[in-house]
Amino acid sequence: MFQDIKRICQSPTEEDKYWFPDIAGSDWLETLHFAMRDFKDESFISQFMSPKIMRDFRFFTVLDDDRNNYLEISAIHNEEGYREIRSRLSSQYNLSNLEPNIQVWNVDLRGDRSLTLRYIPHNRAPLDKGRKEVLKHVHRLWGFDVIMEQQNEDGSVELLERCPTRLNTL
Repeated sequence: MFQDIKRICQSPTEEDKYWFPDIAGSDWLETLHFAMRDFKDESFISQFMSPKIMRDFRFFTVLDDDRNNYLEISAIHNEEGYREIRSRLSSQYNLSNLEPNIQVWNVDLRGDRSLTLRYIPHNRAPLDKGRKEVLKHVHRLWGFDVIMEQQNEDGSVELLERCPTRLNTL
């Protein structure tokens, strides 16, 4: 990609001028320093990966929906697919997409002091089986009951875990 940025700056094509109007024809070393200094991995890819790179490597995206028994090629290295390919590839380097989305949902300060955490799945991915040990650790730190819920796609909420375990759950 660094070589491609240099190429875009020194010898831009019409396609480069369309996709990168701010850097096409600019000083390549300044542009490289700017890119390395101001962009993280995922934003660097989403800002600077060119259609030429995608064509050279014959990039495409595969949609693997767990609700279907088939795979779908959802984008190829053509005009329509460039943005999606860049977006999907950069999201693989976005650390926030790799960590579960668990929010503090409620703290019952006037009652039993229980802490309710809510998990919102990304792409229907379940929490790891190690969640019980994590919940035990949070319970040791909090000192009171800790409840883990999951918000489903349809908006419903289900109880995943409770620490300590109780016979009468939510």
